[in-house]
Amino acid sequence: MPVDKAMADTILGTYRKMFKELEDKGVQGESFQTMRETMERMETLAIETNDVSEFTAKLTTENLFMEFSNAYTEIMTALVKGEYSEGGGDELLMEKTLEAYEHSIESLKGNPNYEKLKAPIEELIELGKSGVSYPVFLRMAEEKGLNQALQGDMVVRDAILSEKMFCELLHLPLEVEKHEKILKKHDELASQSPFNVADSFQFGLERQKIEWEYTPLTNQWNLISRLWEKMIENVYDWLDSFGSFAPHDYRWKSLKGISYTMRNIKRTQECNPGILKAREKIFMDYFQMSWDDIFEHETYLTAYDAKQIWYSDQTLELIKKAYPYCKPFGKPNSELISEAEEIYSTKSYQRPDAFQYSDEDREKFIALFGEEKWNEYFGKTRSSSKMKIFKQ
Repeated sequence: MPVDKAMADTILGTYRKMFKELEDKGVQGESFQTMRETMERMETLAIETNDVSEFTAKLTTENLFMEFSNAYTEIMTALVKGEYSEGGGDELLMEKTLEAYEHSIESLKGNPNYEKLKAPIEELIELGKSGVSYPVFLRMAEEKGLNQALQGDMVVRDAILSEKMFCELLHLPLEVEKHEKILKKHDELASQSPFNVADSFQFGLERQKIEWEYTPLTNQWNLISRLWEKMIENVYDWLDSFGSFAPHDYRWKSLKGISYTMRNIKRTQECNPGILKAREKIFMDYFQMSWDDIFEHETYLTAYDAKQIWYSDQTLELIKKAYPYCKPFGKPNSELISEAEEIYSTKSYQRPDAFQYSDEDREKFIALFGEEKWNEYFGKTRSSSKMKIFKQ
């Protein structure tokens, strides 16, 4: 039983159209014969195979798509060289080029940069329809810098600016610094171009160099941040596990009953000091930093200023006081436990504005990405949403 006709038409439709257009133009030769034979083989397989999976598998294993595309490319290259001038090569190339540009405009609809992207394409289409020959069309497009503009250089620059502003919004100083360098390099290359457009290939190479420069710095920043976050959490949970509220807190309470809950509490009390010491060793070995260095380090200060520290100031001060006691076989004194219980009972353990965006931040975000995106990320619970996007 042959492949469903609708499915076969979907898969082969583009190839049939490409073949017929060249056939109607009277193109001949070895490459065209290869296209014909490949097309016939694909049509035969559509009849002989039993389902779409088998059909597409044979098309792939027999390399038919690649053979057809290679032959088509050879013909189009020959057309550029004028080898098919009798068959209207220039006219065909102009027709295909303008058709491709028109399809490009259609495919760009819905893109936030639609207007900027379509402008140079429309100018090229207008030039192609002005009656100039294909060689003249190519020369004028190059002279006007339309080919460079077609690469979307304006959009590229806007994207870099948007990325930089987004990083500012999330308080990522290394990322901001990196994008400033990328933007500077882009503008430098654009200033060297007669069309004030940065060469996309050269800019891509320069951008990659900057990315490579900042990758280890960003990784170090993230690793340091994760380590001190965990170290602070180790001390916080350890101290709280001695509070009278611990058996009722979600961190330890077990659905299996009080015995499992008490086991969880005991594990925190006994294991957290050892885990903390292991992390401190890593902290020192890899970054030459100690516990006291955390609160003066740029990663912590940046996070604090950006409201990305969950703990209230009162809780942070208590954690600092509890740290010397958090060691294997250690136990906090009664004063520390009482203060932890007081903070817990008044629910003052969390920073009130933790992971909150200001109205100014909201306006910046909407200006960049639209109100729909803002609502998607922050519409329901702003604090948890900021934590989510910050982690992403």
